[in-house]
Amino acid sequence: MAIGKFTTAVQAAKAIKSMLPDSLYEDIKKYVDTQVQVVIGKMNLVSREEYEEQSKQLRQLCEKIETLEQSAAKPQQ
Repeated sequence: MAIGKFTTAVQAAKAIKSMLPDSLYEDIKKYVDTQVQVVIGKMNLVSREEYEEQSKQLRQLCEKIETLEQSAAKPQQ
């Protein structure tokens, strides 16, 4: 989202909030927070540690493949 659109969205949200009773705003906020958590829970996410470990394993595998390719390319003696 472009900065200008984000700023406009924030301004619109503030305007809507000022028109709502505090209790309704809090109920809507709780509902939105809950829905966001549900969506995040359904996403196929991994932790930073898992990502780093998988990246490390992938690099090692690429190095092994490269070594095997180089060995296969050399003429047999």
